[in-house]
Amino acid sequence: MLENEKIMKSVQCRITNWRKFASEVRSGGCNLLARLDEFPNSILVSGCQRSGTTMLSRLITQSEGMVNYWFGRDDELDAALILSGFEPHTPRGRYCFQTTYLNECYHEYFEHKMGHKIIWVLRNPFSVVRSILFNWRRFALNELFRGCGTYLLSDKEKRRYNLLGVWGISKLKRACLSFNGKVSQVFELNDRIGKDGMLVVDYDELVRQKQHILPLIYRFIDLPYRDVYCHKIQSKSINKASRLSKREYALIKELCSPVYDRVRTLLLNF
Repeated sequence: MLENEKIMKSVQCRITNWRKFASEVRSGGCNLLARLDEFPNSILVSGCQRSGTTMLSRLITQSEGMVNYWFGRDDELDAALILSGFEPHTPRGRYCFQTTYLNECYHEYFEHKMGHKIIWVLRNPFSVVRSILFNWRRFALNELFRGCGTYLLSDKEKRRYNLLGVWGISKLKRACLSFNGKVSQVFELNDRIGKDGMLVVDYDELVRQKQHILPLIYRFIDLPYRDVYCHKIQSKSINKASRLSKREYALIKELCSPVYDRVRTLLLNF
């Protein structure tokens, strides 16, 4: 085995979670889609974390005509390792990659022109923020906040953040600003990629109207649709917002609803 292959194999064995991905791969800068053009006509599922992107990307990956490339316990991490070049993989067909992990490196989407299509999944901020607060690791929130939320801090909050780090900003505020910063990326994506290359889908509408919306998604990605695909979309987590406290709900509404409503103007008129 060549020396560089030995090094690659060693790194590959070490990267088993997102914390290690951050230190071994992301720390090297924005080159997270380095191999994307080796997978032409790929489908890239993105959006703010905790928005249903995993559900949709798994559904598409397991559809007729797609390649299932999963090898680990986290299929988004599998995609990240393949696309960044840290996991050896020989292309053998059409792929769907979940790419929510890009965060501040989203401009990499603009560097690849091999027929890729982006599906941006939008979900109401009440459900997203609640899931971030109670169903997500602290490291993941802090990484998202550093990458997408810190630029939205007020001057006073920036001074506190510079002094105390993430602990100077409440967890709820970090989650809200992370949501706003991440979903706001869709405006630049829409301007530069356009409706032929990107589709914005509301998760809640997809769950409620799956028989109508899912076939349109498959038409957009040029993939044969089968009625059985609808059965894989569950609605059990759609009411997460009802579990928020009044204080949490009020702050999310104040901070996030205006951004959410603006992004909704980009939804395809189903």
